Amino acid sequence: MTNLSADSKRVHRQRGAVLPLAMLILLVLSAVLLGLASLTGQEPLAARNHMLVAQSQGMAEAGLDRALWALSAPDAADGVAWAAPVPAPYDGSRLVDVMVDGLPLGAFRLTISGTGDRQRHVVVTGFAPGTPGQLGQARQDISATAIRLRFPSLPAGLTVRGTLQVGPGVVIDAADDGSCGSAAGTWSSGATTLGPGSQVRGRGGDPMAPNGAADLRQAQDPGLFDALTFDAAEMSAFKALARARGTYYQGAVTFDSTRPISDGLVFVDTVSGQPVSPATPAADLAAVRVRDGAATDPNRIVRGWIVVNGSLAIEGDLTLQGLAFAADRFSQSGTSQIRGAAVAGHVRSTTPSLIEARPGAAPALTWSCETAKAGGGRIPQRWMVKPGTYREAVS
Repeated sequence: MTNLSADSKRVHRQRGAVLPLAMLILLVLSAVLLGLASLTGQEPLAARNHMLVAQSQGMAEAGLDRALWALSAPDAADGVAWAAPVPAPYDGSRLVDVMVDGLPLGAFRLTISGTGDRQRHVVVTGFAPGTPGQLGQARQDISATAIRLRFPSLPAGLTVRGTLQVGPGVVIDAADDGSCGSAAGTWSSGATTLGPGSQVRGRGGDPMAPNGAADLRQAQDPGLFDALTFDAAEMSAFKALARARGTYYQGAVTFDSTRPISDGLVFVDTVSGQPVSPATPAADLAAVRVRDGAATDPNRIVRGWIVVNGSLAIEGDLTLQGLAFAADRFSQSGTSQIRGAAVAGHVRSTTPSLIEARPGAAPALTWSCETAKAGGGRIPQRWMVKPGTYREAVS
């Protein structure tokens, strides 16, 4: 009897002991549920924000593409003329709406600054959404430098700032192409020496009597060459583009079967990577040789521009369709052919540039303005973003 009474009292005292624990569990569960509910409510908002940021990025990219198109079409009604002030909307004065099937997606505002036909700076701000009253919920800023690979207005198929020697039996022909004006076969600021049996033909010369005044021009003003050649900014752009595509080299380089040369733009820089000038040490200049086996094409054709901050020697059994540009001396030998143009700047060398290639019955160099300009179809003719200059910021 006594034991039953004690057990009853003990049970009575423990009654309700689990209530605080249950309340604590309910409190924790309520907090968890409230947190989950809050996160669930924020997810659509976060997803919408991500969508708007991506949409504003698309608007900014559309503005950049529009700027590149306008610069590439200077004669179009909506283009940007290179020699005139930048018109609206490319001066940042007007918002450009982007719509699909009549529905607004967003808008952009773009500004093209700078002058000339070689390099411009572009700033674009993209907005999303594009409906009135909501503009500015997401914004993307993009800036970039736009460049154009300008082909110089060459006076001849072979243009040399210095002396030139044409070997025996060599043929240089610029008579058939008048698409870029009347080009001579050769142009040199110094004397041009012709070997026995060599023939230089220019546009407008007598086809029955080559080597006349319209065929080869010598003792010309070197200032004319300096005005038409690539400037430091253009050479810097070439370097950036070649780096981006893996065709940038330095110093002494030989292209042959063990190291083929790529189509497109190939840039060979000085040993130091510094721009060339008359004060550049001879040991710092690039020295490039293009030999047998350098072309990967089965027909042994290389298409593009070979730009060298130094000397360039084309020696192999191949055909270059495009432009060969040497800041110093240029030479061509063997059975090689050039269809396009060649340029030698002679920044240091006083040794004459030499053309002694004899590719059978074909000319060693045949002037073709469009082939030289487009690098046989491998050099883009429109404006593009200079590698390393693209910047973006979200706000």
